[in-house]
Order: sequence, then structure tokens, then C-alpha cells
Amino acid sequence: MASFSSRQRFPVPVGALFDAHVDPRFQEEKWHALGATVARASRRDEADGTIVVEIYSSQPARWGNGEANAGTMTYRLDPKTRRGTWTRVQKGFEKKAKAEGTIVFLEDGEGRSKVTVDGVIEIRVPLMGKLIERKIVAAIASEERKEEATATTLLLRRQAAT
Repeated sequence: MASFSSRQRFPVPVGALFDAHVDPRFQEEKWHALGATVARASRRDEADGTIVVEIYSSQPARWGNGEANAGTMTYRLDPKTRRGTWTRVQKGFEKKAKAEGTIVFLEDGEGRSKVTVDGVIEIRVPLMGKLIERKIVAAIASEERKEEATATTLLLRRQAAT
């Protein structure tokens, strides 16, 4: 099992960041901008107030040939605390892989915000599991700034439109 932490900062208030994160159209636009060839998002508001956002995405495989890198990211978020959990189910590895963690949206002063994502990746594949886990964690780290920049552009465009 490999763990990771991601910290991103954004030039918008935390409420605007959270609202964008739970908006399926924003998620689809973000995933497409990050290279997904398919991105479908949905939102469900549960009776207890929890917001569930599911994003199915597919993109070309990062390593090797073959099937696209496809799967479903699910967030379960509490709008009062702006905290929640996430899981990622990788298509084709539903029983061999686990990816899960927490997400927290926070004020960062002067109309800015930040999001903290912590997680664990576990790949249950003999001999190769640990290597794959390390590659995934390295890919998350290498993509962190690109994702932050992409989301910032989309957030500022969204804020200007309101």
C-alpha cells in the first residue's frame, strides 16, 4: 500500500471552489482539459445532506499499449464541513486495486482557498503491485501542478461568468 498527499491552492473563495467541485459540468470540463477523451459526471444529493459526485473518465493509457485508463471517481462530501471521502475504481481492476482517501476544502485567506487530498493506493497484483503503486503515486505528484493550473483557469473563468 502506498500513500500520498496533495495540496493545491486556488485564487477563489472556498465556497466557490466547493461549488465548482460538486458541479458535474465543471468536473467534465476539468477532466477533458486534463486529457480525458470521455468524461461523464453526475451529482446526487442524499437525504442526510451528503453530496455524492461521480465522474467516469477514460483517457489513453499512461504506460504500455492496450486499453484506455478508465474508471470512476466518487466523492462523498459534507457541504457544512466541506470535507469528505473519495474512492477511485479502475476499470478492469475492480478486485485487484483500491484507491481511497479524504478531501478537505479550506479558506486560505484573502479570498483564496486550498484543497487537501490524502489517499492510499493498493494494487493486489503478484510481484508487480508495489511497483505499480509507486508509479501511480509518482504520476499523481507529477500531475499535481498541471491539475492545479487547469482548475485555476476554469475556476477564474467560472467566477468571471457570474
